Amino acid sequence: MPQPVPQPEGRMPWKGRTPARTRSKSPRIFAVEMLRLLAIVGIAIFHTFLPAFEGVLGYGPRPIDPNTPISAVTGSLWAVWLVMMIKFVGAWGNHAFFMISGYFLLPRMMRDSLETGYWRRQAGATVRRVAQVLATVAFYTLIMLAVDRFVMPVASAGWKEWFLLGLEFVWVYTLVVAFAPFVAWLLARIARWNAAVLIALATVVTVLVYVLNAYVAFTSTGSFALFDWRKWMGALSYAVSFVLAGLVGYVMRRARGTVTGDGRGGAGYGREAGRGREAGRGKSGRPLWMRAGVWAWMLVAVLAVLSVVVAWAVAKGDYSLMYRLSFKSTSAFSFVLAVCSLMIAVAHAEARHASAARSPFRPAVQALASGILGFYVVQSLAGELWKPLCDRAMAPALADAALAGAPVARFGWLLAWFAVGIVFSIGFVVVVCVCDRCIRQPLLRALKLSR
Repeated sequence: MPQPVPQPEGRMPWKGRTPARTRSKSPRIFAVEMLRLLAIVGIAIFHTFLPAFEGVLGYGPRPIDPNTPISAVTGSLWAVWLVMMIKFVGAWGNHAFFMISGYFLLPRMMRDSLETGYWRRQAGATVRRVAQVLATVAFYTLIMLAVDRFVMPVASAGWKEWFLLGLEFVWVYTLVVAFAPFVAWLLARIARWNAAVLIALATVVTVLVYVLNAYVAFTSTGSFALFDWRKWMGALSYAVSFVLAGLVGYVMRRARGTVTGDGRGGAGYGREAGRGREAGRGKSGRPLWMRAGVWAWMLVAVLAVLSVVVAWAVAKGDYSLMYRLSFKSTSAFSFVLAVCSLMIAVAHAEARHASAARSPFRPAVQALASGILGFYVVQSLAGELWKPLCDRAMAPALADAALAGAPVARFGWLLAWFAVGIVFSIGFVVVVCVCDRCIRQPLLRALKLSR
């Protein structure tokens, strides 16, 4: 049997490659699709309770006033704590969205970048991805213009509100996807040269980005001009998540052969290489960093730390600390939670072969999760339609909580307020994603912009 050819120390192995045009599309991983769906729901819940978060900051830790409904929240420490915790969910969902895209896109691009015709293939693929985003925006813009013209006025209808402010996140994603082939080409060559350098570089860039994010969060407030570097730090945070997840996906694919013992680990992953890694493996033979349980415990630990920090700030009435720790997309807590969530999903898939698993919920989860891009666009463009509906649904419970004299009654009304907001968010996600699945996605497939 031929022996694997040894590679220079520190160089990432590269499996035997097949021409890109002959590769079939990989089946979707149920755990990752579930994470994608949870990210959508988390983002919806975040936006539902964002006005409450802003109201809590504005009112402050003052006594309950029956004429000020938000005071019912500030007058209950547990309710303030929960509103503050929900604030971190939005950035978590956004980072998870970028990480899932990077985890699947970048490793494939890195592998393909060493083949002939890479730039020609990626030019076509990138144009198709960007066109899909633009077509999605155009599709829902036409619908919203029709609503504004024939059904009811949309207060935010207009170029600036829709395309410069409301869709910032979508444009950031478009830029990241457009530059992904260049990033993958560079990363692949650094990986072939020395893996340690690539890992160190990724670590330094990630730490530096979040140090700058902390500086922005603790020294600035409010919004920034379009070309202000502080505004672009949020976009850079998402780009880092995209690249970091792509590197994780690349390393996991390289390690897959060694973990399973199928002999397809590639050069440098022979028996001698395996002996040196036994100390870092669990009883299952998998490296500890590729075990879902390890990341689940880390997720619990990070959540526990975050919960204690938020509880401490709430008890002291230091609401400004919560604003800074959860400032826009710069929250390090949200980033770490997203990393843990992604690793739990992909490590579970590696261990259980989840891509081939069958679940009664699988079709529904995949159908809803596929509408994440459409949901982002609808949530932004239709904000003046769904937000008033949400406010009207939640307002009675909050008003009754402020009027309640007994703590037990106030507790019950606040629970109802949270429940109504969460149920509304989930319902909004289901309605938008089902419509997106049934209308927009078939249209894009008919236009050859999607598969």
